[in-house]
Amino acid sequence: MTDTVPTHLPPAETARLPLKAELVALTATELKQLPVAAAGVMTPVQAVEGVAKQATAAKATTWQSGKTIVNQWTINQDRNSWIGVAGIGWQKLSTASDSGCVALTMLSSNALISKASVSYRQEADGMVHEIYVF
Repeated sequence: MTDTVPTHLPPAETARLPLKAELVALTATELKQLPVAAAGVMTPVQAVEGVAKQATAAKATTWQSGKTIVNQWTINQDRNSWIGVAGIGWQKLSTASDSGCVALTMLSSNALISKASVSYRQEADGMVHEIYVF
């Protein structure tokens, strides 16, 4: 243990670890393999694996229980995040607030990675407003 006290000053240059990062240019072949979206695309275009048809918007509040998230799609736009639900299709996460969209995205990411069962509430606007991960 040291006798130093915290300060608002950054550590000395000698205390920093060397950063070894370099940019690597992509080859023409690698550039051709990158996904390209049409101008103005605001929804996922890839079909969710194992889903026969994409779901339509709900007419009222509905609960889906015991579902599995098999895909996730997010783009660099405000409040535009989607989940792919096995047997259901693409579902848009709520756009009610930035923090709510981020929280739903994080919960669905956890469910996707852990392959956990989820229950979620979809409102008449067709968006997912609540998720429970089990």
